[in-house]
Formats: sequence, structure tokens, C-alpha cells
Amino acid sequence: MRCCAIIPARGGSKGIPRKNVCSVGGQPLIVHTIRAACAAERIDRVVVSTDDMEIAGLARDHGATVVIRPAAIAGDAATSESALLHALDALRDEHGYEPDLLCFLQCTSPLTTNVDIDGAIQTLLENEADSAVAVAPFHYFLWRKGDGGEAT
Repeated sequence: MRCCAIIPARGGSKGIPRKNVCSVGGQPLIVHTIRAACAAERIDRVVVSTDDMEIAGLARDHGATVVIRPAAIAGDAATSESALLHALDALRDEHGYEPDLLCFLQCTSPLTTNVDIDGAIQTLLENEADSAVAVAPFHYFLWRKGDGGEAT
């Protein structure tokens, strides 16, 4: 079974500028996810979809195939799904590669390990499921701006 991990990573970010190349624990954020995917036994190809040459270089340097994303699907309104579909089309058209299973990984989850990835794929296959999603509990308090500008 061919299993491809695709990591969408735009160069632009309004919340944290250049977040995908910012150092986290001594290495760029995206490198954590690339390394975990490359170390996963069930993943046979790791792909980074990006519009950014620095991200593309980091991805190649750490073992990922790079698919350059066109500007039309690289802006703030672009969806992850559009990046995934574009990458799958490019892999088929340019590399003759069509995976049986897609593993969508986000570089904003740098604590994901190869064991997590392999475990999720194993669970998906054992349960003959069409999809799986990994989540974590969220219990901390969020501040919001009220109608009068006050914190609530």
C-alpha cells in the first residue's frame, strides 16, 4: 500500500509571520513534521506543498518532495483541501505517483511523532475507515473582546 504524507506550508501568515520557518526547539517548525513523517514506517513519500522557496529548500534538505503551489491557492483564503488536491494532481502528472492513502499533516503540530502517524494509519486500516483525525483536549480559557471593547 502506498501512503503519502502531504504537509501544506504557505510562506505567508498573518498571525505569526513566517511561522513555518521559525525556530521551535532549535529547528524550523516545519522540520519537526517532516522528520516525523519521514521516520514513519507506513509513509512511503513525504510531500510539502508550498509557495515559498525557503520552505521548499528546508523541505528538500530534510527528505521531502516539494510541490510548488500556485498563488491562486496560496493566499489567506486558500483551503488545505485545495493544496492537498493540487499536490495529488502534481504527484500523478509529474511523478506518476498515486497513493492509496493520504496522510494530511500540519506543521503547526510539531509534537506529532512517527509513532503517532503510524498508529493513526494502523487504526484507520484496522477499522476499515475512510478517514481518521487526531485531536487533543482543549481546556484553557480564551479571552474575547466584548461589544464595548472589554475583555470577556
